[in-house]
Amino acid sequence: MHDFKTPSFMRLIIIIAVILVAIIGMKYSSEILGPILLSVFISIIIYPFLMWLKKKGLSYNQSIMVTLVATFALGVGIIWFLAVSMAQLIKELPDLTISSGGILAQYGNDIIKFIITNIPLNNITGLVATGIFMLFAIIFLVYELPQIKLRLIKGLGEDNPNLHKLFDLVDDNIKYFIIRAKVNLIYGVGVSAILFIFDLNFAVLWGLLTFALGFIPYLGIMIAAIPPVLVAWAKYGTWGAISMALFFIIINTVAESYIFPKLTGKGLQMSVFVVFVSLFVWGWIIGPTGFLIGVPLTLIVIKYLENFEETRWLAALMITEDDKDKEKKSKK
Repeated sequence: MHDFKTPSFMRLIIIIAVILVAIIGMKYSSEILGPILLSVFISIIIYPFLMWLKKKGLSYNQSIMVTLVATFALGVGIIWFLAVSMAQLIKELPDLTISSGGILAQYGNDIIKFIITNIPLNNITGLVATGIFMLFAIIFLVYELPQIKLRLIKGLGEDNPNLHKLFDLVDDNIKYFIIRAKVNLIYGVGVSAILFIFDLNFAVLWGLLTFALGFIPYLGIMIAAIPPVLVAWAKYGTWGAISMALFFIIINTVAESYIFPKLTGKGLQMSVFVVFVSLFVWGWIIGPTGFLIGVPLTLIVIKYLENFEETRWLAALMITEDDKDKEKKSKK
């Protein structure tokens, strides 16, 4: 009896079908899936802090306790700050108008009206509820992560190649998010400082928005620039808006074209086109959260495609080689 071997084209169809089914399932469960996925990625970022405390001499129980208390305190502080800031913003936003003449001022006022009527800023209760859900999900995940790792090693075996691929993927995502967080923190603090100098309202809120949206490559910082530009426009006129827009363009260019590519280095290089498209694809699938975690989710898809000979060429199209790899290949 001959062993039946699945044709390569059938394997390709099956792999693509699995991806499509997963996408459809994620699309229909996006309302709950988005916060859950974001909680998972945030907990993975916090995990290295737990390991760092252990290296500093604290016991595991002490390390986990410090990590959980710090996470809870920071989460409650952020939720409280956002709730208070949003309540104040809702009161002041209807009175925000650009009084300078010209057609551009009319466009600016139209944007303000669009924000007031289309963005659910007044749903503070829903935002707080989602924030509390995510906070406790993160705390439980941080507590469980070390045990999950041990269970995987025990169940699959320490030398299992798939387990090593999974750990490498987690490490890549940790590196990506930590580097993003460092860069975003610098620019978030810088934005708040500049807005304080310009004496613009909600400087800390706009800095926090810059930090959060900075996780969206290429577009995030420019989206975060919209509120400060409108506020500067209303307070200082056209030149104030132009100055603020130029400031954000400069920091976005420096962040995306120089600092972040230099820090990420080998292993996280994806085609600019793939990064750009993946943001909108994941945003369509799981909502706003998809824009924040679209890059690591795309990295997961790439690693999945690399496991099969039929789809390895697709993974190769989605990544770019760094200069060192190119030099090594040219010497061979």
